[in-house]
Amino acid sequence: MRTPTWMAGTSPAMTEPAPSLNPRARARETCAVPRSLLLVALTLLASPAAAGEGEGHGAPPPTPIVGPPTPLSDMMVDVQRLQARMAQGDKDAYTEQRAKLKAVGAAISEAGPEAFKTRIERDAVVVYLLSGGQPRDVGKIVERGDFPGAENELLRGAVGYALGRQSEAEKLIPFDANAQSLRLGSQLAYAQSVLLTSKDAKRSLELLDLARLLTPGSLTEEAALRREILLVGDLGDPDRVAFLARQYVERYGKSIYAGNFVQGFAQTAIKHDLCANLASLDKFSALLELLTAEQRRAFLLAIARASVALGRFDVASQAARRSLTSAAPGSGDEARARLYDAVSRFPHMEEEEQKAAFAAVDQTKLSAADRDLFAAGAALRERMYETPPLAAYEDVWREASVAAARSPDLAETTPDPALATIRRAVAALSAAEALGGKESPP
Repeated sequence: MRTPTWMAGTSPAMTEPAPSLNPRARARETCAVPRSLLLVALTLLASPAAAGEGEGHGAPPPTPIVGPPTPLSDMMVDVQRLQARMAQGDKDAYTEQRAKLKAVGAAISEAGPEAFKTRIERDAVVVYLLSGGQPRDVGKIVERGDFPGAENELLRGAVGYALGRQSEAEKLIPFDANAQSLRLGSQLAYAQSVLLTSKDAKRSLELLDLARLLTPGSLTEEAALRREILLVGDLGDPDRVAFLARQYVERYGKSIYAGNFVQGFAQTAIKHDLCANLASLDKFSALLELLTAEQRRAFLLAIARASVALGRFDVASQAARRSLTSAAPGSGDEARARLYDAVSRFPHMEEEEQKAAFAAVDQTKLSAADRDLFAAGAALRERMYETPPLAAYEDVWREASVAAARSPDLAETTPDPALATIRRAVAALSAAEALGGKESPP
């Protein structure tokens, strides 16, 4: 018989018998191996050892692997998960966190010394305190001395921090946050930064960076980033402030604390004059685009009012007009924006435009302080073209002229001939008036 082309060159060991052409035979050949395996499996299942029947006739049932109990540390992990949800804007997590912290505090208060034999459980107690836990819940632990050696100092420092006692809280400073677990290290670095803010601003910033790096995505990182922005603002670095603020908004713009952040950020920008001109204000444009309309408007209105008070009318007007684009018609924010814009620009407006600008401000929607600002601006607008009566300022002008003529600080010569002539004339008139007022000698 002629060998098929596809089998040519193959060894006998590598060839397989041709499949049977009979369908029934082919089915028997196909099912032969599975049937044998099935019989073996059934035999094993039917045996007492496999079924677990009879004592001593087979292997005992497997014992489940149980790890060491870690109730406090597990509970604190749950707390930190809730806090991470808060950082992403979950308001329900805030209520859940408070209830969970209360439960952790009760568990710590009721636990005996044996509960703190492992390091992970002792760390959980410190994390609890640094996360806003109640110091009274660890009173028994401190009294019994459940924490060994240096860890006892760490605990006492955490208690002092929770109570707001600076001297006691400073016991935390010598500890190396990098040598702790990630969760404890992050909380510890943040607390150390708070304690060192007034003493070593540079080190405080480094610790905030460390806190952020150890637990990214956590509420600790969110809080550290907020605090770092304010500290960098104190150093007067608007470029880095804008960079960090944008990073915060991109990552934590929905945080339940984001509103407070925007308000604090505006106050920092005002306090440290980070928006002194239009170029500085423009540095925050990219950041403002990431904020919600309400947050952006709050920031711009705060900058506008502060700039009016500082006499930076170009910045005030620009900030007010930008905030006006998102203000609801008839709202208090609209009234404020129109006010700040009007008092900033009216000296450069025509008279009719001035009247229209002030008339567009709804005074009923303004605060008492803003109503005073409106009244001051309106009064100045009404009198800015009036010439003051000469009699009202004649005495003041004469006194000022005499003082200028007799001042020893005046230069003997001046580069402006006209000004020099005026000064000589004023001096001569002043001298004549002085002589004329004296009585003649007898």
